[in-house]
Amino acid sequence: MRLLALLAAFRFLTVSDLALVGIDNGEVEAAEAVRSILRFQLQRRMTDPAATQVLALSRAGALELARVMDVEPGSVPHSTRSNSSRSVMFLDHTLARNGFALALAGMRCEADGSPILLSWEHDRDRLADSVTMMASTSQLCRQPLEADGLAVCHGPRGIEGMLVEVDRGTEPVGYLGRKYAGYLEWWRQGGHARRFDVNTVRILTVAPDEKRTARLRDACLESTQGKAGGLFWFGAEDAIAKHGIMAPIWSTAKVERLPLWT
Repeated sequence: MRLLALLAAFRFLTVSDLALVGIDNGEVEAAEAVRSILRFQLQRRMTDPAATQVLALSRAGALELARVMDVEPGSVPHSTRSNSSRSVMFLDHTLARNGFALALAGMRCEADGSPILLSWEHDRDRLADSVTMMASTSQLCRQPLEADGLAVCHGPRGIEGMLVEVDRGTEPVGYLGRKYAGYLEWWRQGGHARRFDVNTVRILTVAPDEKRTARLRDACLESTQGKAGGLFWFGAEDAIAKHGIMAPIWSTAKVERLPLWT
């Protein structure tokens, strides 16, 4: 049931994503044998040596989950072979976002105060906000702000919100620079407390590789004139996959090679 519930919540996940939260191939194969899930292949990038195995909840799986949870079947979202045929760009972005969320969920809370994920939100309407700021033309403008996810964690310093920007290398660096400037002004105006009821917040950018991560970090430094402090954090997806989300693979606007929590 945990496998079915995760697929209902996230829609699309990979086998490696599920392994982060302790779901093994045996559980996946058992669900596939009774047609509770769908499996299809996705070539995420031209440079990938092999296709990614993507999983989705089927109609039969949604009905079983609704039965066990005693809810209306129509309230459990599911996929079919036809509506799983989304664009490669959409699926790649969705899988990157979901994989990061499950990496956070896979953290363990120990007696020494290591962090735990309390909640995760990726609904666009619930995350959307905006800020009024001064543009380069010395005119006031409205900057839309919409992160890909909001994680609320309990770490060594208490409750903390983390707005997550999942970059896939498709947005112009200049546009993202303006967005970072908008986030800085939004934070100065207390947008994090007003919008999400968190007293402490960080903006995490997860890019595909170190090269793209460095470009976005430079754009952040330029657009915020080096005043971002520890608000903005940058990490590469390939480094997270290799070393783990807790490893010192993160950089702020000014400091490199930091763990996400200290």
